[in-house]
Amino acid sequence: MKTLEQGLESIRSWYRDECVGNLVIFRAPRSQNIDIVGEQTIKLREMDKETQAAVWKVFDLFDSERVELFRDKDGRPDRVKVVRRF
Repeated sequence: MKTLEQGLESIRSWYRDECVGNLVIFRAPRSQNIDIVGEQTIKLREMDKETQAAVWKVFDLFDSERVELFRDKDGRPDRVKVVRRF
């Protein structure tokens, strides 16, 4: 969680870095802090060859149109959401 001023600086940094995507800013009831969650779109051509190969491998493994990866509360890889054609 961040103070409002820290959150605004995070948004400014995100904007300066020319990120593409969207941000969700939220505050819990009675909280003085905020949290920011972002969805960022990164083109494969912007990745190094090793990372591109890893992305291709994941899509091939799950025969998918879209893949979302999630971590558990401790930050460990936990589950995969797959969208595929049938």
